[in-house]
Amino acid sequence: MPSVRTAPQASPSAGGVRDARRRETRARLFDSALAEIGRSGVAAADVTAIANAAGVVRGTFYFHFPTKEHVLVELERNEEAKIVAELRDALAYDGDLVSVLLLLVHHVLAAERRLGPVVFRDMLGLHFSSTRPVEEEVAKHPLAEFLREVITQAQHSGRVPSDADAGELGVFFLTGLFALLATGVQDSATADAVLGRYVTTIVKGMETR
Repeated sequence: MPSVRTAPQASPSAGGVRDARRRETRARLFDSALAEIGRSGVAAADVTAIANAAGVVRGTFYFHFPTKEHVLVELERNEEAKIVAELRDALAYDGDLVSVLLLLVHHVLAAERRLGPVVFRDMLGLHFSSTRPVEEEVAKHPLAEFLREVITQAQHSGRVPSDADAGELGVFFLTGLFALLATGVQDSATADAVLGRYVTTIVKGMETR
């Protein structure tokens, strides 16, 4: 009876192995950087300590992240994408901007609980810092893009003037929200009232009169 031969398994290419190791190293550095920033804040975070915790030399950190701030920018993208996914799952949008924006605020505050107050406030602070890495495209900001879509829908239903720039309105809302949260207003006894009033005031300014 003839023997049955199986085809040899293709071994991963050297380039594929290198790419996998590079991604693994980058992930370890990312996690180590967030832990260090959570302990010390971004300004005082020690790149050598980050590299040591990840088991690499200091220069490897800079190969993957030009600055410590780049770690926070990547974290923000990840968190924004997560929030947008949660919002899309939760929403049956009917044009009620107040409800959408209040839910968005709720999810942003949940992100603070996940990340811890030091990392969260350093991440928000980058929006008002000269050390923030330069970015060009709004599409790289998932929350801003989500708000542009929601406000555009409100324009189609006649709730927001059609000649308003939906993208600018979304960025305006987020900038004000991040500025409020960077002050720590969410830790005050009046947080719900202040944030609720902020949302309703912004929506009144957007809506058709």
